[in-house]
Amino acid sequence: MEHIYAETDGQVYLVRESGVLRFPRTGEPLPFKTERQESMDFGAYRVLKVKPLLDHHPEEWLGRDAIFDRDDVDPVVKQAVYTTMIRCVSEVVLSKGARVLLVKAVRGFSKGHWNVPGGFMDYGEGPEAGVVREAEEEIGVPVALDGLLNVYVSGFPGKPSYTLGFVYQGHVLSEGFELKPDEIESAGWFTVDKGLTLTRNPFAKWGLVDFFLQSPEARRSLRVKRHGLFRDANAVVRPTVFLDRDGVINRGRPGYVRRPADFEFLPGAVEGMRRLQDAGWRLVIVTNQDATGWKLVPERQLARIHDTMVRGLRSEGVEVAEVYYCPHPLLRDCPCRKPRPGMLLAAARDFGVNPRMAWMIGDKVLDVATGRAFGCRTAWVGPRDWRARFRAEVRPWHPDVVADDLLGAAKAILRRGSAEDPRGSHDKVTA
Repeated sequence: MEHIYAETDGQVYLVRESGVLRFPRTGEPLPFKTERQESMDFGAYRVLKVKPLLDHHPEEWLGRDAIFDRDDVDPVVKQAVYTTMIRCVSEVVLSKGARVLLVKAVRGFSKGHWNVPGGFMDYGEGPEAGVVREAEEEIGVPVALDGLLNVYVSGFPGKPSYTLGFVYQGHVLSEGFELKPDEIESAGWFTVDKGLTLTRNPFAKWGLVDFFLQSPEARRSLRVKRHGLFRDANAVVRPTVFLDRDGVINRGRPGYVRRPADFEFLPGAVEGMRRLQDAGWRLVIVTNQDATGWKLVPERQLARIHDTMVRGLRSEGVEVAEVYYCPHPLLRDCPCRKPRPGMLLAAARDFGVNPRMAWMIGDKVLDVATGRAFGCRTAWVGPRDWRARFRAEVRPWHPDVVADDLLGAAKAILRRGSAEDPRGSHDKVTA
């Protein structure tokens, strides 16, 4: 059975049947025209939310705030209205120098994952009081707030509901933690790049990035290699695309790209970058260079390869903001080797990149994981047979776009734009 949920300015259109106020059902006439919005599937029934097209404010309709106090309202109405209500959470990034405190949850949305302390606010409770209460309950020591980092909006894919997140910065007044046994398994101090790989909470990710950008200690502690295109310009928030190098921009080679002469652009790669640039996107390259880590390609030679790439792009009218690279071996615990998001954090520090206005394009699963760690959207590219080999491995990371190549990813990104639906999407768009 499908119900029609029409609401405008907090007033809900209901019909009375046998003393009960209910939603109209599909097929029943409505005294106004509508525009379709979202739908909610509750198993035995479905609710279609519509926007009524009216030329007046319907004061005679029932206000949504009054719905829950009445006994004559159909439970379907109450469930649908409750589902669309904004939830509010309040969390805090507790820092000690460049490190932040994360707690590992034993229940709830973050079960088995790390998160910053905090949670849902109680009825009538302000966000500052709520986060202090939640944090102190979780870790068992007093905390002090240093200020609001930011306010974010997120939600769950496929559901017409949103969550408002207040994320603060603060510090603990004691480290004699007494963890709440039925909620927190452990607590620990981590660098921001490591913390980003541990949490699945979007508010925590965005809050950690904002903390990093506002913390002199955290910014100074991150050391990432770059080619040298950046010239200490004023950071300007712009939509940004992070691009992996080998297999995305240029053709990979057996034995690696070791000489400038080995560098060969993939078909459509330059055109895809040009389209993104012309639409106002900043282009940043982030690349693991295992061959340099294994001493097969000295850094001086890697610089010559990148010079060749940059000159080739400039000859086609494409400017790259910077090339960040990880020259470290696999076993080194560095912040820059993907899937650690250190290179993306360095770009955020240098250029003011906002993860909510950024994409990561890569051909490897670790590229998608890196973008997810940073809190941005992701595009997974590569030939169909390549993607078939790694389909199961990439599935947990939910790439937003799947494409054959960089040009296909660029077209899909331009269709979706820089403004992200706060609820996100786990439905892959194949270009």
